[in-house]
Amino acid sequence: MTRPTIVLTDRGWDDADIERQLCDDAGYDLVDVQEPAGEDALVRAVTEADPVGILFCWAPVTARVLAAAPRLAVASRLGVGLDNIDLPEAARRNLTVTRVPDYCVEEVSDHVVALVHNWARGVTAFDRDVRDGRWRPGMRDLRRVRDLTVGVWGLGAIGSATAAKFAALGCTVVGHNRSVVVPPAGVQVVSPADLLARSDVVSLHVPAVPGATPLIGATELAAMRPGSLLVNTSRGALVDTDALVSALRTGTPGAAALDVLPAEPEVPEVLRAAMTGPDAVDVTITPHVAFSSTASVTELRVRATEDLLRVLREEPPRDPVPLPSP
Repeated sequence: MTRPTIVLTDRGWDDADIERQLCDDAGYDLVDVQEPAGEDALVRAVTEADPVGILFCWAPVTARVLAAAPRLAVASRLGVGLDNIDLPEAARRNLTVTRVPDYCVEEVSDHVVALVHNWARGVTAFDRDVRDGRWRPGMRDLRRVRDLTVGVWGLGAIGSATAAKFAALGCTVVGHNRSVVVPPAGVQVVSPADLLARSDVVSLHVPAVPGATPLIGATELAAMRPGSLLVNTSRGALVDTDALVSALRTGTPGAAALDVLPAEPEVPEVLRAAMTGPDAVDVTITPHVAFSSTASVTELRVRATEDLLRVLREEPPRDPVPLPSP
């Protein structure tokens, strides 16, 4: 007898052994698409598999993809953000959507701290210079991290952890959140305008809304302190790339550290061009790895798959996503 299937649309790790074993133990076959796929490829894969559940990471789970799976009951996000699934369509189809909202709090906040130290102490810049055969210890001005004012835009779990770590380092920390929250100890809640004007470092920790205007555009960049640092470990769509490159050329802000880009894995051409040559802007890019550690990825894979299986057993999921009214 053929067993029902679950489709793993894409993954950022080497194998699907964890997901496959959990599904097999529960009586399901896992179809591993393996490579990040566009909408057309996913429609074909889902049509052929006819799944009852979808595990998805970065793949676009659009209305067409959902329509190609008439038996689908649940879609489980291998991650936090929900900007790559059509939630209104999921609601219309009476699907359950889950995610794993808190698996990488330590990793992302650690990554922000690392990016800020890298900028303040010039680690990457000095390493590249030495590799190119130069020895110039005075090539850039270095900063004392404790003396920085760090602005954390978004005080959810990750933003609050980030703020607490900088406060523990002795930094002055200000934060902003769109809803009322109790901030971590030592963190002053301010308006966005005050945060931009006062901060040596601005770190973004807010979700992206598909189709929305970028949170950080020319106006916001111009309001930052000259020579300051913009850090984005949330979503590439939060920052207007063209405006960022233009602002970096004026020195306001003076640098950017990005773990996310608007259309990964592509680096926008305007940004790629600005990073080379004698007048290159000060940008550090990591390939969307802020979430990642051996521990966090294992936790993510287990929790996302187990929540999907809970729904298929008609049990309440651990981390359901509230859906809009259909």
